[in-house]
Amino acid sequence: MASFDRRTFLRGTAALGAAGVGGGLLEACGGSGSSTITTVSRSKAEVIGVSTAKPKMGGSVAFGTEAEETGMDPTQAHYDSTGVCYARAVFDPLAIILSDGTPAPYLAESITPNSSYTAWTITVRPNVVFHDGTPCDGQALLFCMREFLKSGLTNFAFAGYMDLSNPNAAVTQVGPRSIVMHMLKPWVPFAYWLAGYIGGQCAYMFSPKAYLASEANFNTHPVGTGPFVYKDWQPGNFFTLTKNPRYWRKDRWGQQLPYLDSWTFRPQPNVSTRYSYLETGTIQMMHTDDDPTILEIGANKSLVALGDDELSVGEPDIDFAMINCADPLLKDIRLRQALAYGTNQGEYLQVIGRNIAKPTNGVFPPPSPYASDTGYPTYDPKKAKSLIKSWMADHGGKAPSIQFTTTASNTSVTDASIIQQMWETVGFQVKVATVQQAQLITDALQGGYQIFSWRQFASVNPDLNYIFWAKSGGPINFARNYDDKIQAALDRARQSSDPGVQTSAYEEVDHRLAVDLPYIYFARDVWYVAAEKKVMNWNNPTSPAGQRGLTMLSGIVWPTEVWLDR
Repeated sequence: MASFDRRTFLRGTAALGAAGVGGGLLEACGGSGSSTITTVSRSKAEVIGVSTAKPKMGGSVAFGTEAEETGMDPTQAHYDSTGVCYARAVFDPLAIILSDGTPAPYLAESITPNSSYTAWTITVRPNVVFHDGTPCDGQALLFCMREFLKSGLTNFAFAGYMDLSNPNAAVTQVGPRSIVMHMLKPWVPFAYWLAGYIGGQCAYMFSPKAYLASEANFNTHPVGTGPFVYKDWQPGNFFTLTKNPRYWRKDRWGQQLPYLDSWTFRPQPNVSTRYSYLETGTIQMMHTDDDPTILEIGANKSLVALGDDELSVGEPDIDFAMINCADPLLKDIRLRQALAYGTNQGEYLQVIGRNIAKPTNGVFPPPSPYASDTGYPTYDPKKAKSLIKSWMADHGGKAPSIQFTTTASNTSVTDASIIQQMWETVGFQVKVATVQQAQLITDALQGGYQIFSWRQFASVNPDLNYIFWAKSGGPINFARNYDDKIQAALDRARQSSDPGVQTSAYEEVDHRLAVDLPYIYFARDVWYVAAEKKVMNWNNPTSPAGQRGLTMLSGIVWPTEVWLDR
């Protein structure tokens, strides 16, 4: 099966403009703005985890995740790769990203902008109900979108582009199944936010009745329209869901989705333990970006595995040290520069990355259409030592002391010790601390850190990272790097349907990040999903119209069309 050139990803956004003016950007049939598609002769992502056989009904699958979630309320939860997997089991996103990188309707029947991209009309499909039997209609859609605007977490996604002070005016109902999102400025790639990837939590519709009954209870007992229904959740142990008997989707054979009777998530931060669960049959699937484990998976002939190192569209995760630029010590650019010059990326790639992870000098590594020479500092320990010496001369001759925080897994601690040694070699005093991943995200939101070991930025469109880089992102801009030029470039990209404007704007973003240095780059991250051979079709999401969806990105899978060959 053909895969698609990454440039199509850019051309698709421009094509959206023509489609939108014509009155239907994303129609029920899923038309996404046609463009020339370049076929590629090979692509693992197109064939691994894919089945065209008629699925068998029944059975259960357990999926091992790298972390646990603190809650499932889309207005409050900190969805990472694990969280998005959870969400796709319980909720349905309004849109899906197709294999050519363009959005198409999913729970929505249509998603249509006006000619200036300042008003987006969303219509949900008819006769869809939440797990509690209440209708998922225009009124429910209105309620959910207004709650997203009110939330102190998700409202940052709309900051500057919707009137957060007046959600009742910002979102209005215009029909039994339709609402309009009123923008203050053009927002061309808004439909990508409705596909539910990291940052796009506003994609997930939830039951207003369950939410209003008890928001605290809803956070641990989520009620959506998705393929599976909450059964039991013992945090840190398992999250079990059962087949939704009211699910609205059928496959091309007329069988009601999902195929499985139940789906269970098994969080296990220790990757060695997670992999042993897969080997012994405790779980049937898992994801990981741990490079030593990826090597073990590759040698295990009893498994089927796929990495996102062959992305045809979208952007990958980046591994990096995230600096709190508001920290009194690290406000000084000399220390951030010293960290960059003192980080031996080549050693990281070989020793930690096991030559699986790839080099990067920015957030858009090749072959991204936005990749460029960012000017990011290359390894130069002499220059790092000189910068630290300059800083020490202004601070009484005392060496700068920093804390590098990572997650508590054995691998993360080992990796952190290697980074610690690099930085201590050039003159830093470095303390390594550990926390659980969910706490890491909370601390990032609250600004309670100096330097974090971090992984981020996998996205189906760079606009989904807007809030992490923009001044308007507030605490969602975890690094507290508030750069006027980055803000201007992000707005240029968001408000234009011209691929050339988008490219130059994102190149400017990457260049400014290399100047400000809120991120010390380690590698372009690679995720793998591994499964028993009997687990079928886990890498073949489709739209309701039958179009091929985007393959696995950042360890995220769709459980809806998975089945067991028993």
